[in-house]
Amino acid sequence: MTSPPLLSRLRPHLLPGLDAPRHAPIVIDATALDTGHRNRGIGRYVHGLVSAMGRLEEPPSAALLRLHPDASPTSAARRTDGPSDRALPEGFATWTLRRPRTTHLGRFLLNELRLHAELSGAGARLYHATEPWSAPVGPGLKTVITCHDLIPLQFPEHYMGKGHRYWQVYHHYMKLRRRWQALDHIIAISQATADELKQRFNVSPERITVVPNGIDHGHFRPPSEKAINNLKQRFNLQKPFALYLGGYDYRKNTPLLIRALAELPASVELELVLAGGIDEAARQDHERLAARLGQSHRLRWTGFVDDADLPALYAAARVFCYPSLAEGFGLQALEAMACGCPVIAAAQSSLPEVVGDAAILADPNSARDWARELAALFAAEPPESRLRELRARGQERAATFSWERCARETAAVYQRILATP
Repeated sequence: MTSPPLLSRLRPHLLPGLDAPRHAPIVIDATALDTGHRNRGIGRYVHGLVSAMGRLEEPPSAALLRLHPDASPTSAARRTDGPSDRALPEGFATWTLRRPRTTHLGRFLLNELRLHAELSGAGARLYHATEPWSAPVGPGLKTVITCHDLIPLQFPEHYMGKGHRYWQVYHHYMKLRRRWQALDHIIAISQATADELKQRFNVSPERITVVPNGIDHGHFRPPSEKAINNLKQRFNLQKPFALYLGGYDYRKNTPLLIRALAELPASVELELVLAGGIDEAARQDHERLAARLGQSHRLRWTGFVDDADLPALYAAARVFCYPSLAEGFGLQALEAMACGCPVIAAAQSSLPEVVGDAAILADPNSARDWARELAALFAAEPPESRLRELRARGQERAATFSWERCARETAAVYQRILATP
């Protein structure tokens, strides 16, 4: 016979369900903060949105949906301090989702079976799916989803093949069920994402609202010279450098930066600092390319950089490079500009609308184009007036994007959809 202590430990796994101790008409999916997405773009989005929404003069009457600790695939011991670890507003209720500890695909399929009934049964009237793996549609519950991007569909040979079972099932299911057309409303984080939704799924424009991401201006701002010098010493960054920070999957297009180094005149001295976590296979691919082009001496790998160090890292760089073939938004470009770092960004996808005229735009398919821009910024006599202009315009541009604006415009979507019969 099973002992009570053992039964207590197994209960969250054996009995999936929803604990909703306090009524709320609006439920915001905050489960990204309980998974591996907590320190990625979606985690930053959820934390920034919810934190700012709690500070609004009239915050919505909402509950935050969280995963039960026994359902979270990310144990507390494996979490690192980052923006998603900061305290959330106390005014929101917490609804706890009990699920088996499983993959994103497993959780998505289970949510499709159960979540609509669970939310409706608890009295919710509107559900905001802040990431794609939970978008229940049915009578009595209005569903708003945030679409961050449709990148797997843009590059199916890289994101829909072997090893990407989740995206295969998810996008096939969404298409089969005509889910994008059935949702009550879609929040797109950029006009580029909104245009992709219209073109691929024929979603009517009136059912899409573009609400740009924000950044934390209390954190991402120009640091002191002392902080910059301290970071340079700890990371041994003594030479002028260009910075890349982010992922290393196909669409990030980071090999272009190595090819651009090979196009530089011999007189140009710079290092390329590659920051952020990277798997060993991807790192070896980059290093083989650098060796073949004679650029190994220019590469510097930092690995994961703590969020507290990012402002000083951005500010220490002469330029931040963002060569992506596709982005849903482009948060790192804004963070760099807010910290006083000039930016060279790819002249396609969402990046031109995010950086505006405050950054240098370059062709992401032309290493020579990027080499020309880098050579100008790393000349023997740096163009100080040009660098000052880029820093000033970048900070001015970044200031127009805030989580307060994102929260206010998102809350307005809630009000509008709830008022619709």
